[in-house]
Amino acid sequence: MIWRVNGLHRRHGLALLALAILVIGGLLPGGAAPRAVAAGANGAIESLTLFHSSEHSDYYDLVYWSDGLRITGYVGIPKRDGPRPAIIYNRGGVWDAGKLTGVEIVPLVESGYVVAASQYRGNAGSEGGDQFGGADLNDVLNLITVLKQLPKVDASRIGMVGASRGGMMTYMALKWQTQTGRTDIKAAATVGGLADLNMWIEQRPELVEGLFLPIFGAGPEDAPRFYTERSALQWPHLINTPLLVVHGAADQEISVEQSKLLVEALLAAGKPVEFVLVPGADHALSAHWAGFTVILPWLQDRLGGGEDLSFETHQPAIEEVSRWFFLNHH
Repeated sequence: MIWRVNGLHRRHGLALLALAILVIGGLLPGGAAPRAVAAGANGAIESLTLFHSSEHSDYYDLVYWSDGLRITGYVGIPKRDGPRPAIIYNRGGVWDAGKLTGVEIVPLVESGYVVAASQYRGNAGSEGGDQFGGADLNDVLNLITVLKQLPKVDASRIGMVGASRGGMMTYMALKWQTQTGRTDIKAAATVGGLADLNMWIEQRPELVEGLFLPIFGAGPEDAPRFYTERSALQWPHLINTPLLVVHGAADQEISVEQSKLLVEALLAAGKPVEFVLVPGADHALSAHWAGFTVILPWLQDRLGGGEDLSFETHQPAIEEVSRWFFLNHH
């Protein structure tokens, strides 16, 4: 049984050359060039390299620009005709712990979404240093521009999914969207999302020495702003995008109380939020396909446009492609 609470429900010559190489090399499907972004500008695609083609989808290594840094990640593109809904996937972890292998986006891609995912700066070959929700938030936001360059993407149907630290990045992206008046992200979902850093420190005090001091250079008493600006529980009024919060009841990494309190605060503020508590489930929802059994039907209602993007329909393909990733250790 799943317990659910429902609420109010991006120099011209070089750029053109790069685009020509991408299209001639077969790296962009559909035979259409992407909308050009100047080389080195935020969201400009430096390279897309095809590394796996399944029956239904193509998977690419991505290098793109963010704040003058080359950032690595992945793009997955279904072979179905466009325009298609798209998802930005935000990974968990810090530094190379939790780095993407590509398998994380398979359920979304095989179900029919174009997906872009970032390793964040300072991780997995990306330039710069991990800031755990600082300027590296731009690495997430610049994926909006990445997606808008891909010919199959319906820019009116972009969503976001984040797990663990990626949940924090998702909440911060939604805050940015409210503060800037943007509406690119139409719906978002989190799994085991980090909603309050001070609550996390209470649960796991070793994080101050092991994580926050190396990155922030200060504890919560000396630099409270660093902690507050990353803690959605402190600013629920700044989240206006329809949101699904999923959390395992047996999560030992990030307490489910963080999600419960955030949902309560969002509901009290009249925000569009739904909460799914999965009894007995761990932090990664490892027995529940990382939460996609719940997330995919919810996204379909908001981004699907009447198309079948359900987990059940595409489960055989999801299992087959996931198996390829595990066997090939990409």
